[in-house]
Amino acid sequence: MRSRFVSFAAISLLLAACVAAPDDVAQLSADHALDQRSEHGLVEATVALDSPAITRGPNDLSVTLRSTEAKLAPTLTSVQASMAAHGHRASTADIVSDGETFRVTNLDLFMSGRWQVTLGVELEDSSDVIEFALDVP
Repeated sequence: MRSRFVSFAAISLLLAACVAAPDDVAQLSADHALDQRSEHGLVEATVALDSPAITRGPNDLSVTLRSTEAKLAPTLTSVQASMAAHGHRASTADIVSDGETFRVTNLDLFMSGRWQVTLGVELEDSSDVIEFALDVP
């Protein structure tokens, strides 16, 4: 009986790691962009989805960066996603700049569940990150 309880508890924890409360997840769609400030407050970003909804598989994003203080434009240097509960990682090197907007293509969120997305940004001689969670159906 005790081993069944331990097994059930372990499975419950694993599922909870993949699916959390909806209020801590970015509600990102073609109709709803995400506005987020970087960890150190150097940059503000607007992240928009190019398709109607986030999907399992490759996704394309549009990221607009604005400096909060400096006059130089920030640069998007990396896009990474991880699924900590399973140890999965995804990233894309397909980042194209169009002034202050960056087009990110082929971010392959290959499994349904909670993905933590990290955008690496640089501004002058400083680095910062923008983090948000997405639920992939």
